Amino acid sequence: MFTFSYYKCISLMMHRLRLLLLLLASSVVRSDFSGCPTLPSSRTCTCSLKTKGLDLSCDSASRQDLLTSIEAIASTRQVVWYLKFRNVNLGNFDRSLLGDMRVNHFIALNCSVTSIEDDAFAGVTDDLESLDLGQNKLERVPTAALEGLVNLASLNLNYNRIEILHAEAFRGLISLLRLSLFGNRIKFVDDLAFEGIGGNLTQVNLGDNGLSSVPSRPLRNLDVLQRLQLHENKIGNLLEEEFRGMGESLDVLELSGNQVEKLPQRAFANLRMLNSLDLENNRIRYIHPKAFEGIESSLEWLKLGDNQLSSIPAEPLRRLKKLRQLDLRQNRIDRITEDDFKHYGRTLKFIYLQKNRLHTIEVNALSELDSLVWLYLPSNQLNVAPYETFRSVLDTLQILDLHENPFNCDCRIAWFRDLVRDQKSKVVNMPRETRCEAPPPLKGKAIAYVTGQDLGCAVDSSCVSVLSPAVAVILFLFWILCT
Repeated sequence: MFTFSYYKCISLMMHRLRLLLLLLASSVVRSDFSGCPTLPSSRTCTCSLKTKGLDLSCDSASRQDLLTSIEAIASTRQVVWYLKFRNVNLGNFDRSLLGDMRVNHFIALNCSVTSIEDDAFAGVTDDLESLDLGQNKLERVPTAALEGLVNLASLNLNYNRIEILHAEAFRGLISLLRLSLFGNRIKFVDDLAFEGIGGNLTQVNLGDNGLSSVPSRPLRNLDVLQRLQLHENKIGNLLEEEFRGMGESLDVLELSGNQVEKLPQRAFANLRMLNSLDLENNRIRYIHPKAFEGIESSLEWLKLGDNQLSSIPAEPLRRLKKLRQLDLRQNRIDRITEDDFKHYGRTLKFIYLQKNRLHTIEVNALSELDSLVWLYLPSNQLNVAPYETFRSVLDTLQILDLHENPFNCDCRIAWFRDLVRDQKSKVVNMPRETRCEAPPPLKGKAIAYVTGQDLGCAVDSSCVSVLSPAVAVILFLFWILCT
């Protein structure tokens, strides 16, 4: 009995000791997130406690306000999850601004930063994961200051004044995943610009700069690059095998807003994993039949809108076995022929042809579009929309947009009127503002509200227009016999 009571007592004491240790441990953990200190500059700097640490934000603060607030935070030895400076005139960025704070994510946006001293981030090298220095006045990449940030995963230098990416501009950033230099003045990228950056970089944004050609050679050793943005530059000609050596991981390539006039053969041949290609808003008039050779089995999303194409480039498109979206909006295309979607149309789900010059869609032009879900044809020159032309896609279509076309409202458009009227229809989700252009008595009238008599139909087609031709004929004959 004594032995049992003794062991029971020991067990109880051990249990209480464990609870005490847990309480002590939790108090130590909580001391790291004990809360925000009182800030001397509370009008311009605010602090809040988040799950992973403090969030300190200073907007339009003076340099002295920043320093006093940072000193107050640093004295607590707490983790600062987000440190944000906005609209602060910093000028030269030195070590006194961050000191030895434990900062994970730092933003200095629109702070007139002109230079960054080599040791500016010396106290945060182990903790900093993302750095945003956008909308400042940097004229070069501050390589020496960044070099020690071995855990940095994201670097944003958007909207600065950088003109050249010099050799080894990002050396030492061995953990970097995302790099954005959008909106600078970059005209030249040294062949060794990305040397020493590590092998983890997956996203590079060089959009809205002054590049006149694709910086293929500097990008060649980025083996795991998945997204490359070169939009809104001054890139003119693409060369054959332009992207040679960039690796086979590239998934998204953005070249919109450049000055490309033609796509040569095998332009993208080395990008065998390319899934999305954006070539909108260029000057493309010609696409070589073998332009997409090498990406036939990977490309699903293709944007060719706002170019100078006079016809659907069927020959080069036929090679694309998995194409799901084809965007050809705002070109000079005037017709869709029976051959335009042959041999590749069965995978297409989304087609955009708005703001072209379409006046004709041949009867069987859409017959191979077995998977079509969205078809956008507004702002063209279509006068008629015969049922026979669209019949093959009505079972799969969810959106058929035909507004802002000069429709001649006669009996051939009755089937479409019925679909517009049917609010429960899953076949067509159609803007109701589609209107008649002719004949004069119907001009401006919404197609949804025209009657069979308005259209000059012998039979109001609401009963027969969307039925099979055989059934429609039978019903029509029945109507004749019974009247």
